[in-house]
Amino acid sequence: MKNKKIIIVLAAVLLLAVGAGIGAYAASTFGTQADPLVAKSYLDQTVTPKLQAEFQSKLDAQVQQMEQQIASSTSGLNFTSVSLTSGQTLKGSIGCEIILRSGTASCSGSSGLSDVTDGKTVSVGTALTQNHLCMVAADGDGVKAGSSVTLLVRGGYSIS
Repeated sequence: MKNKKIIIVLAAVLLLAVGAGIGAYAASTFGTQADPLVAKSYLDQTVTPKLQAEFQSKLDAQVQQMEQQIASSTSGLNFTSVSLTSGQTLKGSIGCEIILRSGTASCSGSSGLSDVTDGKTVSVGTALTQNHLCMVAADGDGVKAGSSVTLLVRGGYSIS
């Protein structure tokens, strides 16, 4: 029985010695400069802000690119203010919209304009009504200024 106790004590001492040796080896091998352990504070203070900044810059670039795409695709949807002097003619492409804001002007071209506000056709040579939306139905139709005029125009046009 005495031998059994000695063997148990020796086994325990041997086990502690092996455990201490493994612990010393692990402490000297892991966490070196060549193979560092990563601490939570390192992740929180260094890695996370760097990743967030990189993500934010990429996100900002994507948002700016999308805003430019939206702006370029909707630029034709806005009215443009156009001024004509007496005798100048604005010729619109099909679907061009024209609103006479000030001055006097008449319909020019070959087939006239559609007055969308009244639901009528404005014949060639007929005066336009201020603040009425007119649409060009045939290429080259448009507006001839009788005095200095200001128009709001949406769509393709040329001035002669």
